[in-house]
Amino acid sequence: MDISKYAAEAASYDNLSVFQISRFFKQHSLITRDACDSLATDILRCPVTPTPVQGGSSYTVTAIDSSRASKVVQFRSKELDMHLMKLARQSYGGFVPNGELYSVMLGDVHVYVWDIIPGTAFCRVRREFLACDVDVRMEQRLYQTVQDFARFLAASWNNSTPMEQPLGLLHEYSDILDRISQGLPERLQVKLNEVRKELPLLFRPEYPMVFQHDDLLENNIHVDETTGHITGIVDWSDAIIAPFGISLGGLETLLGVQTMTNWHFHPSHLSLRRYFWRTLYSEIGSISKEDQRSIEVARLFGLLWAHGFEEKDRAIVYLEALCLL
Repeated sequence: MDISKYAAEAASYDNLSVFQISRFFKQHSLITRDACDSLATDILRCPVTPTPVQGGSSYTVTAIDSSRASKVVQFRSKELDMHLMKLARQSYGGFVPNGELYSVMLGDVHVYVWDIIPGTAFCRVRREFLACDVDVRMEQRLYQTVQDFARFLAASWNNSTPMEQPLGLLHEYSDILDRISQGLPERLQVKLNEVRKELPLLFRPEYPMVFQHDDLLENNIHVDETTGHITGIVDWSDAIIAPFGISLGGLETLLGVQTMTNWHFHPSHLSLRRYFWRTLYSEIGSISKEDQRSIEVARLFGLLWAHGFEEKDRAIVYLEALCLL
């Protein structure tokens, strides 16, 4: 089955960006788009244009001449914790762009200058990557993206440093599962109870507590559209410190498309999943069976957390597709 038809076309993201820019300036009536563009032009020393993909609470521009585009200027509603951005760089290396807070605010917004990430947001090429094409090179690109995603996640395990566990996190996770469990059918209750029972595995002293992106959607993953290599991960504003594996559900963004009624997977998704796990464990190296089980518990908890609070019928469909594979 060709699932690419379910993926939004690039034009849809163009329209979304226009809407997001308009909303941003309605929310910040003390400034204008012209004022932002003028400041960005002074910073980059060249005329600017909006980046193809925008954020929900920011406005981002880069050089209008692509040959001169090495930086982006971003205007944000909320100030970023640059210490956390430093943690992201330490954990994930070149997957995270370098950036700094500009010395002055513009009105009520914060101004940042980031290294530009080459390639394009996965959302803009997702339809092509997921297409069932006679050209095997397209599927090879998807395998490359999945491989790099495994390397990205493994980096936080390999580069983990002692981090203070957020207070009450085990209790918080248990409470989340209690709330999600309401109204779930028996087949999902069984899986949820397995996860609840094994949550303490994630809080063993030897299991890494790591810095993780909490929104690994197709607009935040950038790729080289000719090779499939991941060139960077953006928008770390909602990153969390959590047991390794909570963000593993981001893999589903690469393997399928979520619609209002279902989750549609690439025909080769099982093979792609096996390739992902082989790469992840190859990158991490030898680990115990207990750690492997802990990673699976973290993955399942992350999926339950991400989709369990949807409208109930929709949540059931999603969780059955994602957690009962």
